Amino acid sequence: MFTNKFNERLRFGFLCCLFCFWFLSISAVADGQSELGFNVLPVLPESQVEEVGYFNLELEPGDQDTLRLRFASTATDPIDIQISAHTAYTNVHGVVEYGRDAEEPNPTLTFPLDSLLEVPDIVTLAPGETQEIVIPLTMPEESFAGLLVGGLKIEEVDAEDESLEEEGGLAVENKFSYVIGVVVRNNPEEVTPDLELLEVFADHLNYRNVFSATIQNYTPTFVNQLEVEAQVRALGETEVLYEANKSGMQMAPNSHFNYPISLNGERFRSGDYVLNMTARSGDYEWTWEETFTVDQETARHLNREDVTLDGLNWWMIGTIGLGVILVSVIGYLWYNQRKVKKEQQQDK
Repeated sequence: MFTNKFNERLRFGFLCCLFCFWFLSISAVADGQSELGFNVLPVLPESQVEEVGYFNLELEPGDQDTLRLRFASTATDPIDIQISAHTAYTNVHGVVEYGRDAEEPNPTLTFPLDSLLEVPDIVTLAPGETQEIVIPLTMPEESFAGLLVGGLKIEEVDAEDESLEEEGGLAVENKFSYVIGVVVRNNPEEVTPDLELLEVFADHLNYRNVFSATIQNYTPTFVNQLEVEAQVRALGETEVLYEANKSGMQMAPNSHFNYPISLNGERFRSGDYVLNMTARSGDYEWTWEETFTVDQETARHLNREDVTLDGLNWWMIGTIGLGVILVSVIGYLWYNQRKVKKEQQQDK
């Protein structure tokens, strides 16, 4: 009899979990199917260097030009659109980001592109309306070599959610977006890329242990088809402990990124290490050897936060325990309710 009761509760708990996963899956699909309520195209100016789908301009120092965006609403209701300017940077995957800002500006960047653009406030489009938006661009007074690179992020926004209210008025929640690249130069002369390894340190990527090697592009030009090979050894040893190879990356002008070397689920061990790294881009090649140290406190802290390591993860245990308790309580209440109903029917 106890086994039957337990099996009933187990089946009920399984059905509850199955329903939760089904509901979350339906929600994710619904979010992924959302569409933008407008189209946008760049109107290329006379300073455009080539016919491409983004702004690629050549202007003299101190020149002013106008970037134009042509919007067409496809929505049945009025929509608000926000335009923001950003300076390109390189993310941890070796991909250039045009539609958001780096956490910290790169110190080698003399003229951030976003500071040269004057974007408007929120633009409202009526249903079916076509509208052209003007964005003034002012070049630096000083001449510069190479490229200044960034992008215009164009977002549909929703200002109706009162839960977003902040001091001074209603906050704006960004929903969907386009990104249109912007590249400007003073002259067509190419710049030779130059990379440098800044530092190596114990780190986390998505709460997993990695060694991070910071690669800096000092030059105002893209580093295309970047390939990196990296090996980590204990100081004084020949055995390769960890390695990472990746190709097809790209670096933005005057940017850096942390190239990750995974520990493959292993724990950090304090001690001295040596990184050997080679980077290639076309005919260019850079090689580095860097000695670095992982101290006990850093190793202990990162190991404790790594979600893949064996051992007690109290946050995960607490979450699972709470889920088990919740399912058990629901199952117990459901079973008692059935029992009461059955007893009431027998009494009749």
